[in-house]
Amino acid sequence: MPDNVAHALAPLTALDETGRAVTLGTLWADRPAALVFVRQFG
Repeated sequence: MPDNVAHALAPLTALDETGRAVTLGTLWADRPAALVFVRQFG
């Protein structure tokens, strides 16, 4: 991911699979990560 995008997204938070808030930058701090958005219909 381009550095400017990673830098802009790093401070944002999202919920993990257990519902806990996670700072996005911690997900790729040690290794590459894929960020996927899923939209649920219904």
